[in-house]
Amino acid sequence: MLTSPTPRWYASGVDATEGHAVVQAEWAYVTGLLPADLEESARAYGALRRRRHITSAAGLLRLALGYAMCDWSLPIAAASAEMLGLGKLSHVAVLKRLRGCGPWLGRLTGQWLQERGLARDLPSTPLRLVDASTVSAPGSKGTDWRLHASYDAGTGCFDHLELTDAKGGESLDRFAARPGDVLLADRGYAHAASLVKVMAAGGMFVVRFPWSTLPLRDVNGDVWDLLAFLKQIPDAAAAGHEVRLTAREAPVLRVVGVRKSPEATAAAQRKAKEAARRKGKTVNPLTLEYAAYIFVATNVPETIASDVQVLEIYRLRWQIELAFKRLKGILQFDALRAKDPELARTYLLGKLLGALIVDELTVRAQLFSPWGFTLR
Repeated sequence: MLTSPTPRWYASGVDATEGHAVVQAEWAYVTGLLPADLEESARAYGALRRRRHITSAAGLLRLALGYAMCDWSLPIAAASAEMLGLGKLSHVAVLKRLRGCGPWLGRLTGQWLQERGLARDLPSTPLRLVDASTVSAPGSKGTDWRLHASYDAGTGCFDHLELTDAKGGESLDRFAARPGDVLLADRGYAHAASLVKVMAAGGMFVVRFPWSTLPLRDVNGDVWDLLAFLKQIPDAAAAGHEVRLTAREAPVLRVVGVRKSPEATAAAQRKAKEAARRKGKTVNPLTLEYAAYIFVATNVPETIASDVQVLEIYRLRWQIELAFKRLKGILQFDALRAKDPELARTYLLGKLLGALIVDELTVRAQLFSPWGFTLR
């Protein structure tokens, strides 16, 4: 039975208070978790060029985490830096230092995952939920940043995090598929070239796809009628059919579908009509027909998962939606105040690294009672 435990960093009720604890009361424990090459990486990524006032990489990281996790304004960050003994800086000096931290924080986040075995290239069979979430800059009505993530349903933790600007599109190519991996993704990831790459790497997928975009053929390479297949599915039952992507020589996939209930169908059709209306268009009649079904493409063998099990697996994809909601709701990931791109990157990556630190502290407190950390 597949389960998805609640990620510890948001199960414990993390908020700005927890952020203050990490930066202040628990900082001595945090330093024991930091990579041994912290100083070298800060210099290599250009985060620590001048050692005036802030003389160490750990001090600079403390300032960046305070800005991101505690939502300090620049003047408050400057005052806090002096109070914490990091040095006397103006808010302009703080701004300059924070603007240069983004690439370094991104490196630390990736290193953190790798050192804890969450992103190593080892043979395994994790169920990885793939999605992206957007963040807007202050005053913006569109997307300015996009967080791409892979969420391990077995551990309840993110195992891949990548931050891009709005031009960074959704693609399975961002997630290195390992032999045995099962990637779960929604319609935005249903690109034939990416699916072929996952299969070539020995990975598997369960991906929902739009009826009009994924080119499918029958196993002989002839044209295949998706809608005709779906209409043959009995009520309250799942069905699968083997197909190929575009060509006779392409790998064999399975399309698995299920008919929605009348209530769910009506809701989906209303949603499609409303989306078309907002764009000043008339909804395609085929869109309304396909709205009566859920269908996914998968290369998971039937010996591993039946048609029903494939659809049950796909249901778990909603767990990453919940993880994003909690990341935004508890750590205020989307409460972006910085308009400057470099400062925004520091803020967002600091939030992510801070979430991982809180997770680690919570786990260690549970495992190493009564003092809550590992003695060295």
